[in-house]
Order: sequence, then C-alpha cells, then structure tokens
Amino acid sequence: MLRSLLLWRITRGTYLTVFLLAFILLMIQIFRIGFIIFGLPLSSSVPFFLTWFAYYGFFFIPDGVLVSTALTLSDFKEKKLLNVLYSFQMSPAKVLLFFSIPVLFFFLLSLGMSFFLFEENVSFARRGLLIQYKDKILENIPEKVFLSTGDIVVYASRKKEGELKNVFLKYRNVQVVAGRARYEGRGRFLFERGSLLTREGGKYFLMEFGRYWLDTEEFLSAEIREKRVRKERIINLANVMSIPVLFLFSFFGVLKLCRTHVQVYYLIALGFVLHQLFLFGLKVSL
Repeated sequence: MLRSLLLWRITRGTYLTVFLLAFILLMIQIFRIGFIIFGLPLSSSVPFFLTWFAYYGFFFIPDGVLVSTALTLSDFKEKKLLNVLYSFQMSPAKVLLFFSIPVLFFFLLSLGMSFFLFEENVSFARRGLLIQYKDKILENIPEKVFLSTGDIVVYASRKKEGELKNVFLKYRNVQVVAGRARYEGRGRFLFERGSLLTREGGKYFLMEFGRYWLDTEEFLSAEIREKRVRKERIINLANVMSIPVLFLFSFFGVLKLCRTHVQVYYLIALGFVLHQLFLFGLKVSL
C-alpha cells in the first residue's frame, strides 16, 4: 500500500510541476510571439503547442521529481507517518527504496525520450510559425503602403489579382524597382521589367533585367539543424542524469535539514536554481 501511495503522489506531483513550469514558460513565450500564434489558423498553432509541451514535459521532469519528492516527504514528516513506519521496524534505507521506485520510472522514461525530443524541435516549430506568418503578410501586401517584415521592406502602388504594379523592394543589401512583381510564396518574388541595385565590397552595382527571381534567405533556413541536435543530445543526457541527484538532494535535504515548510520551499528553490545553472553552463560551454 505504501508503494502505491508513493507512486501516485510522486507521479501526480511530478506531472503537475512539469506542466505548470511548461505553461509558465509558454506564457512568457507568448508575450514575444503571441501576435504570430494568434494571427494564424488553429491548424498551424496546435502543432507548435504540442511540440512545446512534449519537449518541456520531458525537460522539466528532474525538477518535477525534486518538487514532488520534497513535498511528499515533508508531508510524511509533518503527519508523523515516518515515525509510524520506523515503529514497524522499517529502516530509513527501506523508506528511500520505496521513494526511489517512482523516480526510477521517471528516469527510464526520460532516458528514452532524450533520444527523440530536443529544443531544436521547438525552435524549428517556432521558425515554421514565423515563416507562415510572413507568408501571410506578403501574400496580402497593401497598396501604397511601405510594408516592413524582418529584413524585407516592400511597396506597391497597385495590386490586382495578386500581381503588384510599380514595386519597390529592399532586402538586406539588395534593392529592386520593377514595373510588375508577383509573390510566389515561401519568400520568393518574381520581378519583371526593372532594375537591381546591390552593394558588394563597398561598391554599388546597378543592372537592368527583364525577369528576376529573389529568394529571401530567412525562408530557406527552416530546417532541423543537425549541429544543434548533436549538442542537445549531450544536454539531454546530463538532464536525465540529474534526476537521481536531485532526488537524493531533496530526500536527504528534507529528512536531515528541513524543520518547517519554509525551509522545504527554500530547498526546492535552491535545487531548481542549481539544476538550471548547471544546464545553462553546459549549454554555453558546448
């Protein structure tokens, strides 16, 4: 019965902590890109949310184990349940063993997920949203308005059936003036009858063209970056290995050092900060 109780409480506490932290981080992210998320159809934003909660639901598992172990053991101490267990000749080592059973489940679960879930998946989904949002903006370029999005500034005097008339476009060190243009999607423009001004090595070059295609580089960069994934495999492994460390830290910290609820909360905050600092330092050093 004790094993079932601990399995339920630590599992519930870990998942609640994990999704609370993931949700708080998502709210911070929405302050940055909320205009993109809510400016696109639900079919575009739902995959981003699923990717977000899948990754951070894995990333915060060590912190969830830290919180659930500390609060569960603290509750046992407050209600004198540990004294009852000791009175039945149960040693502290056996209590530790019972607590470690659900932690072992989370360790194995995280180890398996570490080979499939990476922060790069979230970055890729976010870049995909940005591309779709810019695509939507460029497909609906207004007349007689300078439209700026990212590195692109575009102006058209008239628009008819998706075709732009008397167009000016600036992209990084390229400026194009054309009689007609059409946006073909995915950051690609087709210009007809115009001139192109570029700057290379401190010099300006001007040429005329009958037809010219411009592919904006930022739209072509939406792909999984394998170099980032290789680094994140190391971070994932370090994150998984921190589960037993944080478990022992919270278990013995609450058992030996904490006398009040405030001290338990201080212990949890300390463990969380140290864990995140460790991952941040590792990420910077790679």
